[in-house]
Amino acid sequence: MAGWKDILIDVLKLTDEVKRLNHTSELLSERTIAIDKRVVRLETIIEIGEKQAYLPKE
Repeated sequence: MAGWKDILIDVLKLTDEVKRLNHTSELLSERTIAIDKRVVRLETIIEIGEKQAYLPKE
């Protein structure tokens, strides 16, 4: 059976791993938001272009 020192070391290792994964998750979330904003801008440009195709030309 593992002693209390081994358990404490495992808990510390797990805590570090959770912190690392949390940081990575936050970075991925920020990148996802940035990509989403870019896609929205592209969609808007496309929609404006489509609407302009139907406007009467002067």
